[in-house]
Amino acid sequence: MKTVSSASRRFMLLAGVTAVATGLALWWIVAAAVAAGKGFDITDEGYYLLSYRWWHNNPLALTGVQYLYGPVFQLLGYSIPGLRVFRLCTVVAVHLLFGYSFMRWLRGRRPAMPPTRWFEAAGTAVILAAGGMCYAWLPLSPGYNDVVLLGALLLIACVLCMATAVDRGTPVPFWVPVVAGLVIGAMVLAKWTSVALIGLIVLAAIVVLAAQGRRAVARGILFALAGLAVAVLFVQLFVIRLNVAVPGILTVNRFIAGTSYSPTELLHHYWTTGLTLLGRTLWYHGLLLVATAVAVVGRPRVLRRVAAALAILGLAVSAWRIIGYGGALGGTIHVGTYPSTLLAAVLVTVVAAAGAVIGWRTGVTECSRLCRENTRTWVVLVLLLLLPLVQAFGTNTPLYVIGFNAFAAWAALMIAVLTGIWATPVATRAIVGAVLAGSLLATTTIAFTGLTKYPYRSPPTSELTVAATQPALKGLHLTPKNAQAYTRLAEDLRPYLKPGRPMLALDKMAGLVLMLDGRPLGEAWIAPAERARTVAGIEEVCRTKRPSPAPLIILNRAITDQDITALRSCGLDFRAGYRQLAPPRQTMDLQVWVPKAG
Repeated sequence: MKTVSSASRRFMLLAGVTAVATGLALWWIVAAAVAAGKGFDITDEGYYLLSYRWWHNNPLALTGVQYLYGPVFQLLGYSIPGLRVFRLCTVVAVHLLFGYSFMRWLRGRRPAMPPTRWFEAAGTAVILAAGGMCYAWLPLSPGYNDVVLLGALLLIACVLCMATAVDRGTPVPFWVPVVAGLVIGAMVLAKWTSVALIGLIVLAAIVVLAAQGRRAVARGILFALAGLAVAVLFVQLFVIRLNVAVPGILTVNRFIAGTSYSPTELLHHYWTTGLTLLGRTLWYHGLLLVATAVAVVGRPRVLRRVAAALAILGLAVSAWRIIGYGGALGGTIHVGTYPSTLLAAVLVTVVAAAGAVIGWRTGVTECSRLCRENTRTWVVLVLLLLLPLVQAFGTNTPLYVIGFNAFAAWAALMIAVLTGIWATPVATRAIVGAVLAGSLLATTTIAFTGLTKYPYRSPPTSELTVAATQPALKGLHLTPKNAQAYTRLAEDLRPYLKPGRPMLALDKMAGLVLMLDGRPLGEAWIAPAERARTVAGIEEVCRTKRPSPAPLIILNRAITDQDITALRSCGLDFRAGYRQLAPPRQTMDLQVWVPKAG
């Protein structure tokens, strides 16, 4: 009777965790679905969408992500809400697949866990809820960061499938490394700096397969190369010829080679900003970390009481800090605050795991399941620990700005640690469990507020009430002011508009070109800090084919001699051949220049 009661309690606990985590996941999923028809960012999101709109006509691009999402955008009828929903579906599907693969693997590493599918369901729901960090601050439309993150999770899911097969003593299915090869091809196409992350995951896969011998490693490598070859062949035959795509990408990277960060400068930037974040996290949540360290070795009764008191106080102080400095709010204005919350959660987990292992080796604590893990398991756990930071490598912002969008990997790590330290004092398990629950609440709140209250370069969704009238923005709702301004601009330019007309929008206004159904002259990305890159792109296009008809020019600044010189390379005399459409106050405070010849 006692055993049945214990099993019943475990069942209710797992079912409850599944229900709560599923509810939290649905919170941000529904918000993302509703937000798909809300707002429009003419800067970064406009750049992505403009490059996808002309993916097969404009090979000048920093990465090849347009060859992944461009065909999808075209199949969806160039529907922006449709592409946003497609992104949501991929985010949910990949996190579910990663979560299930992880829990299926963890089942073999945790034989004492209840023999019920609720164990896998609970863990998968927790990981899905943590996946909301994809929507913490980025634009609603997908970009290369999505490809790298989702690709990394898929690759780790493949590694977990390999590890599960190795643990069970069965051959690794051939399709697992083939899928890994396909994913690697997509990741490299989307962002070539992802090779660092790919290398790390491939190394982990080799360690896992090595348990079955060199032949298994060679077999896995060959099948992965076959998958990569299929990916390359598919792109070549059905998407874009590589002799067109690759030179365009290399050309743009050559444009920015002299102005971008060097690897040394990037590493220094990551190091200094990382230390700043670590210092802030220790200042805000240091007491909770101390409580965890004391709790994990707290075997004497007095020490257990001290640990319990510190745990309660530490959790209270951390919660107070998070609420006080906005550590659970999303949006770009909070990318400097919420990372402390997330880093504190993983630091608590690392301290608990390290304390359990070190404490056992020194005879302070009993042996937990975590202390008996093999090399393969530790490789997987370290990979989950490093993933959020490594997958962001190559960005010119602090690593955590992009990296913490992969918090689902840390959620998986926290599950592995929580289920592997049952021989430690109850205070330790209580702290890790509370931190896991708190981090889920924080991540879903960050995602929800990042979608609704602080959308990427957009007013709150409650202010987006008027349907856009432009065909390119069909299905979107804007603020009344923006909707009226876009309609008037399009109406004033109607005599000059025709699908695919070349346009220049200087600076960071690619979305206006998309809205007017125009085509970029040169690279779709135009930024004020990279004017030499913009000029080089214009000159590169005009070197092979001059624009016809003459492009419309839209500026949020005065035109420069550098811009005029670039136009001259296209056979265009700006001073003699253009006139201003109307005073700026009538055209959204923009200078709109149209060719005198029409």
